[in-house]
Amino acid sequence: MVRSLIPISALLLSDALLLLGHGLLLTLLPVAANQLGFSAIEVALTGSAYFLGIIGGCLATPHVLKRVGHIRGFAVLACAYLIFTLLFAWLQSFVLWLALRFALGAGVSGLYMIIESWLNERADASNRGTILSFYSMLNLLMITLAQQLLLLADVSYPLLFSIAAIFIALSIIPVSLTLSLAPAKVNSVKVSFKKVWQHSHIAMIGAVILGLVTGAFWSLGPVFAAESNFSNAQLAMFMSATVLGGACFQIPVGRFSDRYDRRIILIYNALAGSFISLGIVLASYWSGFAGWPAAILAFFWGGTCMTSYAICLAHVNDNAMAKDFLPIGSGMLITYGISSAIGGPLAASLMGIMGAKGLYAYMTFFLVLFAVIVIIRRRSHVLPDTSDSHPTFQPSAGITTPAAFEIDPRTEHLPEQKTTDTGV
Repeated sequence: MVRSLIPISALLLSDALLLLGHGLLLTLLPVAANQLGFSAIEVALTGSAYFLGIIGGCLATPHVLKRVGHIRGFAVLACAYLIFTLLFAWLQSFVLWLALRFALGAGVSGLYMIIESWLNERADASNRGTILSFYSMLNLLMITLAQQLLLLADVSYPLLFSIAAIFIALSIIPVSLTLSLAPAKVNSVKVSFKKVWQHSHIAMIGAVILGLVTGAFWSLGPVFAAESNFSNAQLAMFMSATVLGGACFQIPVGRFSDRYDRRIILIYNALAGSFISLGIVLASYWSGFAGWPAAILAFFWGGTCMTSYAICLAHVNDNAMAKDFLPIGSGMLITYGISSAIGGPLAASLMGIMGAKGLYAYMTFFLVLFAVIVIIRRRSHVLPDTSDSHPTFQPSAGITTPAAFEIDPRTEHLPEQKTTDTGV
């Protein structure tokens, strides 16, 4: 494993530093917007702008890389990203925050695409699984650690924005100094929503509903904690526990789904996530909820809700040919991103009625809805027991870019299966 990672160590170091700055911003920006007096719906809309920016960046970055290449492209995008980060500390206009969050999403997706296409260039059939697994776990670990950076200063001071900018600036150094050759040009994004729907109705529906849920979490989870009177340390612990739960459960749950009908795992995940979400709603009435009780519930919520998208992706892939994995994965990713952009404003509307706890009430509803849909679909569409022929589950780093799918070893080793409309 180590020998596979040494040639890409500089790239992985840049990725880790970037994720420390970016992960800090994921929590800092909603909390800072809330302290600036933005309403819940305004905070959610800034989150929506971020997810739309991710989609825009995925589509635009290949054209940038064709012009300037990977190393200069990374340096330019990272410089722009840190400038946007510092501007957040100086500007307090909702309209300007919308524009900045869109730019932030576009910038970080461009940086992800450069890293992931570079990793794909350095991967071969013998080490793709190792590289993808390590990269996914590194991303989740860095985002988890980044939450603890909130403890370095009060959110109302610009120091935290400066810290995020410093880590982003540091990420430029390893890539710029690497002696490795830059990878070949990145191809334009290939997307096929039709193929996703043909191969698995459940996967497409899952991308929509899980995007609505996790998009709402990233847009408003920090606001939920802040409005529930969590201290800075308790907020950081709450967010860290959620991401850590997703990281710890992803491979065990994914491997378990290799042995059985993945739809059963999706049902259990959705039902468990809905019960935990309801538990958070009820526990939030308790004065001692903040702290470890909230962190424990958040850990298991992340373990159920932040692992299901990767299972949906694996499920649609079970019935696909290798050549279709990239357009199907891209279609899933963009569907997930669009629904993530919608999820925040929807949840904010319920928070306007119920207060902070409305966020997890919203999640309870959609997770139960997803479980019901999968149960009904599974009864009406019985699959043969094909668990032995399932391609091995591969971890997902969450919303990244279509370039990540090219690293997946299943793109090379998927069995050539039928491509008729299975609609599972």
